[in-house]
Amino acid sequence: MLMEKMTFLARDGIQLAYDTLTAINSKATMIFLHGSTYNSRRYANIAKTLHAQSYDTCLLNWRGHGASEGEMGNVDYIGQLEDDLADFIAHYQKQSNKPLVIAGHSAGAVICLRYINKYGCDKISAVSFIAPAINGPLETARYKQKSAKWQYRISYFRAAKPSKVPPASALQHAPNLNMLPFIAAKLLPFMRTKAILRFPASERMARLEGRILNYSYNLMLSCDINNYPAAFNKVTVPVLMLCGEQDEVIHENLLNTIFHWHLPQNINKKLIELPKVNHMKVVPAACKILPDWLNDLFPSTALNLQKTNVNEVLC
Repeated sequence: MLMEKMTFLARDGIQLAYDTLTAINSKATMIFLHGSTYNSRRYANIAKTLHAQSYDTCLLNWRGHGASEGEMGNVDYIGQLEDDLADFIAHYQKQSNKPLVIAGHSAGAVICLRYINKYGCDKISAVSFIAPAINGPLETARYKQKSAKWQYRISYFRAAKPSKVPPASALQHAPNLNMLPFIAAKLLPFMRTKAILRFPASERMARLEGRILNYSYNLMLSCDINNYPAAFNKVTVPVLMLCGEQDEVIHENLLNTIFHWHLPQNINKKLIELPKVNHMKVVPAACKILPDWLNDLFPSTALNLQKTNVNEVLC
């Protein structure tokens, strides 16, 4: 069971890479987007788990990440990542008419949301947001980082109210925003391709894992979203929201608020909050939850396969 490495052509002519694992008599295909700094390799177990349940999986690499072409740590314009996702969906649907489910972890989940906000749900059958790292509006973050007080002052022209000090564990993977380049990029478009955000990690380990540690203004804003209430209100397909109760990135009340207030009331929706699970440990937990959720969405196909097996036994 080996994943096949493939590429497709984005609208600007560059080759973007993805890993695919196909199953015999598959019921649907999940398109999965990785989180910030990482690439598809970290999420291989999701593909293997879904393969065992007769689902195809495509693990996309953002441009400039993994084996995808493009400048590392930068995109040409804000919103290019959801355009890349739209291009991949169009590419895939030329080859297959299977139902498509989009999903992502952390910033990858935000790209899925940005895709829906821009393109709607006409070409997808379901979506899963796994620990969506919505940090742009500040109030959605669980803990305020060092740069938050300046971001707040720039956004609201007043000082932020005191907040609880984040524990060391929450700051271990928190990126550091360089405020002067950030302000310059906000005011001067030609500065928006320069690095302003730095993720803490060992350079040696980052090279081994293929991580990208520096992000430009364009890339930072391409994997975040401010108008998230309106975007979630555009979801018209079944949705699974998954998060750990000890998530260090997302405010503890955020997903509950989104689930009850911003997602439409008349859709098939599910929220699972896992005890003793943080932002990264939710990924192995998703391996156990995603197959059951997908099987609930595609019961007729599953039943047909069971009937076929019964008939074979009877014969």
